[in-house]
Amino acid sequence: MEKKLLKFIGFALCYCIPISLIAQSRVIEGTVYSREDISPIPGVSVYVKGNVTQDTMTDLDGNFSISANSNETVVFSFIGMKTQEKQVANTAEWEIFMDMNDDLLQEVVVTAFGIEQERRSLGYSVQEIKSERILETQQPNIINTLQGKVAGVQITNSGGAPGASAIMMIRGGTSLSGNNQPLYVVDGIPIDNTTPVGQGGLGAATAPASNRAIDINPNDIASISVLKGPAAAALYGLRASEGVVVITTKKGQAGVARVNYGNSFSFDKVNKLPELQSRYKQGEFGVFDPEAIGSWGPVFAAEDIVYDNLGSIFEPAFSQRHDVSVSGGNDRSTFYASASRLDQGGIVPNTEFKRNSFRLTGDTRAGDKLRIGGSFNYVQTDRNYVSQGSANGIMGAVYWPRNDDMRNYLNVDGTHRTIGVNDNPFWGAYNKPNASEVERIIGTGNIIYDPFPFLNITYRFGTDYYTDNFTGIRMPGTTIVSEEQGAISESTTNNQISTSTLLVTLKKEVNDFSASLTLGHNAEDFRRQTTTWYGRNFIDPGFAGINNVVEMDRTISQNINQRRIIGVFGDLNLDWKNIIFLNIRGRNDWSSTLPVAARSFFYPSVSTSISVSDLLHEIGWATGERGVSFGKIRASWARVGKDAPPHVLATTLATATNTFTIAPRGFISNANDYYGNPSLRPEFTNSIELGTDVRFFQNKLGVDITYYKTSTDEQILGTRTPPSSGAFLAYLNGGQIDNEGVELMINTRPLSRGDFSWTMDFNFAKNVATVRGLPGTLDRVELSDAWVAGNVAQGAAFLGGSLFGINGTVWRKNADGVLLLNNDGYPQVQSTLTNIGDRNPDWTGGITNTLSYKTLSLSFMWDIRIGGHIYNATENTLVRSGLSTKTTERGNTRVFEGIIESTGEPNTQAVVLNQDYYQSIYPFQGFDFVEDGGWWRLRYVTLAYNFPLHITERLKFQNLQVFGTGRNLLLFTSYSGVDPEVSGSGAGVGGSGSFGFDNLGVPATKGFDLGIKLTF
Repeated sequence: MEKKLLKFIGFALCYCIPISLIAQSRVIEGTVYSREDISPIPGVSVYVKGNVTQDTMTDLDGNFSISANSNETVVFSFIGMKTQEKQVANTAEWEIFMDMNDDLLQEVVVTAFGIEQERRSLGYSVQEIKSERILETQQPNIINTLQGKVAGVQITNSGGAPGASAIMMIRGGTSLSGNNQPLYVVDGIPIDNTTPVGQGGLGAATAPASNRAIDINPNDIASISVLKGPAAAALYGLRASEGVVVITTKKGQAGVARVNYGNSFSFDKVNKLPELQSRYKQGEFGVFDPEAIGSWGPVFAAEDIVYDNLGSIFEPAFSQRHDVSVSGGNDRSTFYASASRLDQGGIVPNTEFKRNSFRLTGDTRAGDKLRIGGSFNYVQTDRNYVSQGSANGIMGAVYWPRNDDMRNYLNVDGTHRTIGVNDNPFWGAYNKPNASEVERIIGTGNIIYDPFPFLNITYRFGTDYYTDNFTGIRMPGTTIVSEEQGAISESTTNNQISTSTLLVTLKKEVNDFSASLTLGHNAEDFRRQTTTWYGRNFIDPGFAGINNVVEMDRTISQNINQRRIIGVFGDLNLDWKNIIFLNIRGRNDWSSTLPVAARSFFYPSVSTSISVSDLLHEIGWATGERGVSFGKIRASWARVGKDAPPHVLATTLATATNTFTIAPRGFISNANDYYGNPSLRPEFTNSIELGTDVRFFQNKLGVDITYYKTSTDEQILGTRTPPSSGAFLAYLNGGQIDNEGVELMINTRPLSRGDFSWTMDFNFAKNVATVRGLPGTLDRVELSDAWVAGNVAQGAAFLGGSLFGINGTVWRKNADGVLLLNNDGYPQVQSTLTNIGDRNPDWTGGITNTLSYKTLSLSFMWDIRIGGHIYNATENTLVRSGLSTKTTERGNTRVFEGIIESTGEPNTQAVVLNQDYYQSIYPFQGFDFVEDGGWWRLRYVTLAYNFPLHITERLKFQNLQVFGTGRNLLLFTSYSGVDPEVSGSGAGVGGSGSFGFDNLGVPATKGFDLGIKLTF
């Protein structure tokens, strides 16, 4: 009986279990999409995990159907995409969204001359930013799109005016007086990123120009590679001594033609303004005076109105951008065409920046061995902006007394209503406009010929040509001395760079070894011609024009710069089993800006990379631990040369008699220009770089660390000289700058589960730039274009100190540091300037987060700068005007701790902190206006939503996305001025530049954008 029962139970179990399993099995159907553009992906491999017999592929519309049991896992795999896994549950209709596999994409990066190389083979640090990371910042200037994203790169926007310039420095700077910004290369062709120091004869702080990289349309860019060190940039020659920004534009792809349209509508307002005192009103020495420009009068009465004059000059700004592109092709030819329109409004009245861009790119195969391609880019920009950098500029509002409404800028008769000697900022916005109109053409052509499998010949030619027409007007009624009857400044600049490059590459593989050798020739011609006109005293007061000025009140000048560089180079790459790599490079340049005897110079570089993880596997020491997915070490040594600026070998001539210097050089020498030096030699930068790249947990965590040290000697230095030398300025060889730093990049995917993913990128960089030597007896190199606060402070490089120092005035002290006071008990300003600050940050960093759920994504970035000083020249001006909160102590007495210089006795006198003290003593020392310029800044937040396919199909779109972006939303800083991200004179100032000087410029903005992107 028991045996029969057991047999029955066994039979029942054997029968019921299959029935149960069959009951749990179900057919899963669905569609697989690309999360990037919500387009279906055909050919995706779909299979049940652990059961290779249960597999299928998506069809042309991305659809699939597969049988699976409950609690089983279905895997979706496709080349170039991250593998997705989804557990079978109750839902039988699935929508799967696959992400691009960044790890795979980053294995190949674009380096010199558009050459693609495997990242694992590189012996130096290269960082690449993809299109989607560029566009999510919603920045019109391509340089600003990289803020906080690249380790070792410091980017400073010069202000909040539309079309404002931006400065990029990679790993500090190597030049005391020359250009410290990188070379920009678009599709293998160098382009111009010049920022004029001044235009139309106006100073850099008064009319800071745009940097010309602003002409590039960010929507045309596929990727940006930043080549940081000399080893990475060596093939580009001497113009790449400060690094290279390699821009690769979008190309057409074979298949059905696609039409893409995108727009954004932006709203901005002023981000941060300094605090002003509202206790004292207009007057002098405590007495009200309606004609006084200063706020040194009596206390406001309770019934008095306190006007926000500084805030009133700024208004909400509206901008819009429209982009359209068409791309397509077949297996032999592809094309890409785009058009873009940007209208950027300003937070100051009568300011705007407009950019129209048109681009056409195409390539075709002529047979199996020949490819021909080219591109044409036309850009037209218009920029209207206002004077700044002084009390007569737009920030002259910091002088205007708060009991008077500055908005009333006209008298009853329609004339200019002003107070004292400064123009009303509202009047200046409409009657002192600056305008710049640029037309630019960038054209490239290339021929690629592969006669044999082992041989490639590439020839590329390109030219970058633009015309910049600048006009600056001061209408009659201005208070500017000698221009009261009106004045006009005009300039026309024609700039062209033409480049020819020939590359011949041979490749060979022998057993486990492979080698490639590239031999190249490069020639570059540069020409820049600027003609400047100036006229004053308009005949007709209502018309601003150079012909509205009598001939005796006009001047004209012309400046021409030309340079030719010819280079030959070789690039040898060797590797063993794709594990150990060796790269040897060498280049010889001939530059027309150097003396004939020193015109030719050679510089080499050597780098190596070893995939340690693969090497350990190769020799059998590792068996594939799951912790470390990949690991490599790299090292490089490089030397790169640099030539002189054009036309500094000989002394220029002048039309005026030399009355400025002692030496009798005669009336034909130009004492205000650089003294020529026919003995100049090229300068060289030597660098070493060590680094490692390690990836963990199946590439979910990547850590890249780099240490570098560079030394630049035999500097070609333009500097001041003693008057006894016969000139104020001269070019010399001499001086040494050392840069030493470390960079850290961490890429991680903290969470990736089902339809949700979270990626986070972190970068950290620390650089110390030290001046190790200067020619002769110089102890510093001063930058005349970086003067602020009535020559109280300026940018300077100090011997034994920082390249990015602040040269300023201090209180007079004795050797023991005790104040030396005058007989009345007030401190005195030291006659010589000294080092009062270092603008170089202690470290910089960035944290970028991207969270995605199905078709919804959120990206945001924190931009971090710790340390680094800012000189607050705006606060210095507020002190002089009586509107600084520091002046609220007026009338109080104070005993300064020190000694009376004339007697040597300790001071016991109490002095009054009155108007004379705040206007004639206190602001003439600079040290008290140096502040910490560190920040934590939420640079942007972008939320994007891609509509599901069933909606886009109904609307006849392939893709439809809406997005919103907030820019500069949060700023945490102890700096009291407008914004610690400032550059007083824009990006045109050479050497250590003018960043870190807050000098009455247009403040930074914050805002938000709304837009759509769609594909037909």
